[in-house]
Amino acid sequence: MRLRSGAALAFACAALLLVPSVGSAASGRPKPLWLTSSMLQQIKAAGAQGMSVGEERLNTECPGVQGAGVSAAGCIVAPAGCTANFIFASGGSQFVGTARHCVSAIGEEVTMQVDPTTLAVVGTVSHMTSGEGEPGNDWALIRIDPAVAAKWGVTPSIPLVGGPTGVYSGCDLGTPVVHYGHGYGVAVAQGKLEGGVSTNWHNDGFGWAGFGAPGDSGSAVLTATGEAVGDFTHLIVDTADYLGSNLAGTRITKMMSQFGVSLVNADGSLTAPGASTNC
Repeated sequence: MRLRSGAALAFACAALLLVPSVGSAASGRPKPLWLTSSMLQQIKAAGAQGMSVGEERLNTECPGVQGAGVSAAGCIVAPAGCTANFIFASGGSQFVGTARHCVSAIGEEVTMQVDPTTLAVVGTVSHMTSGEGEPGNDWALIRIDPAVAAKWGVTPSIPLVGGPTGVYSGCDLGTPVVHYGHGYGVAVAQGKLEGGVSTNWHNDGFGWAGFGAPGDSGSAVLTATGEAVGDFTHLIVDTADYLGSNLAGTRITKMMSQFGVSLVNADGSLTAPGASTNC
C-alpha cells in the first residue's frame, strides 16, 4: 500500500487492533478453522441451495443480526472474514459491496451467510478499485448469482438502521454516522451498531471518530438519518488529511460514479450514480 509521509494506516480487519507507528496493511480476518478447503468445495457444489454448517458456528463467526438471503450488512466468511455493505443494481444484475482488501481478484467466489445456519457461494467479484494509496480507493462489488437471489432473496436494508434512503454527498463536519458490522476483537460479541461523528470529508474518502473491530471491514456507513455515506476500510492514526479521525473509508459517490451502478434503497427504490461532491 502506498502511504503519505506521516500517515499510519491499518485495514479495519487487521488481525490485531494495535496500529504500528509506521504504515502497514493487513489481510482480512482469516477464515474460521472449521471452514476447510474441503468444506468450501462442498458449499460450492451445493450451488444455490447452500450448505448448513450449524447455528453455533455462525453465531460465533457471524455474530449479530443477519438480514434474509444476500443482505446489506451481511456476513462474509470467505475469502476473508468481512462485512458486506450495500446492494446495487445495473443492467439487470444485482451486486453486493464490500471492501477491496476483502477480496483478491475479479472472478473470485465469495461465500456469505444466507440464513441462520446456511452458507452459500453468493457470486463472484465483478468490480474492484485498485486498493492503492489512502482511504478512498477500497471497494469491491460481487455480482449476485441469480439462482442464489431466487432461492434466498436479496435484502437491501441495514439491520437496526433501516437505511439506506439515498446518498449523502455533503461535507458537513460533525455529521452523526453509524455502521453495522460483524466484527469482533479478543472476545466474540454480538454484531453491533456503532456510532460516531464525521471529522473529514474528501471527494473520494471520508473519516470519522468512532469504534471498529476486525471483521467490520467493508461494512456500510450511513448518516444517522439513513443516507449512504460509504464503506468502512481503515483505522487511522496521525495523518494530515484525516486529522481527528480514527476510522475512514471510501465515499459511495466515488464508487457509484466509477462503476456506474445504482444504489438499492431499503424500500427497493434506486438512487442513480452521478451525485457530485465538492469537499
